[in-house]
Amino acid sequence: MVRVPAILLLFFVASCCGSRELNSSERAKLTPGLLALLTEESAPDELFDVSERADGTKEYGIIIRSTNPDELRAQGIKVQSAIGDVITARVSKEQLRSLLSLPSVRSVDQGNKNQLDN
Repeated sequence: MVRVPAILLLFFVASCCGSRELNSSERAKLTPGLLALLTEESAPDELFDVSERADGTKEYGIIIRSTNPDELRAQGIKVQSAIGDVITARVSKEQLRSLLSLPSVRSVDQGNKNQLDN
């Protein structure tokens, strides 16, 4: 009987520490840059429109193709604008991963990082 609780504890710790892998449907919704962000240990921030929240969490500017911005808001996604099926938002990696499973989300593109040229 001691083994069963130990095994359950091991599964619980593993699920908390690691993130699940993306399935093929979720991978197909992402552009190569965002796929690298979620699957590689160190995707450089220079490739993304990234900022830091007050709690220190990085958030990324993205463009979502979806017909339902309210579904995104219900998931805690900070929607910045919604025109037709084009939605801009700022999300953490965890939020990005979770929005991929929403039925209304067709694709997710990384936002452009704009900078002044002098």
